[in-house]
Amino acid sequence: MGKRIAAVLLDGLLVVAACIPGYVLIFIGAAAASGGSAGESAGALFLILGYVLVLVGALGVWLYNVYLLGKDGASLGKRWMKLVVLDQSNNPLGFGKAFLRELVKGIISNICIILLLWPLWDKEQQGLPDKVFSTHVYEA
Repeated sequence: MGKRIAAVLLDGLLVVAACIPGYVLIFIGAAAASGGSAGESAGALFLILGYVLVLVGALGVWLYNVYLLGKDGASLGKRWMKLVVLDQSNNPLGFGKAFLRELVKGIISNICIILLLWPLWDKEQQGLPDKVFSTHVYEA
């Protein structure tokens, strides 16, 4: 379970790191906009570009991890922790199933974070998204 938590944290840190350039632009835009009327239009442009960059960065890294999960069975964090997610026939999930699994996992974590600890009391050590999509997490 410790490796699974570490993998989720690493994947989250990658998403946060991808957002940093956008946050820098937002900070610059806010500083320029507060500088007076001359900087308001430039500040607004930097703010908009920053928000777009945050969205593109976060979504891009998340989709890349979903792609890797569907193709090879492991996102970057799971690769670093030497974990793999496979279906019942020990094959990678494919992009569609991996996308839905990660989407459900995100929704579940926002509803009740305690549900992410489901593998602690499950005899097969499957999380709730694993139960829904008939997947298992194995040591690579």
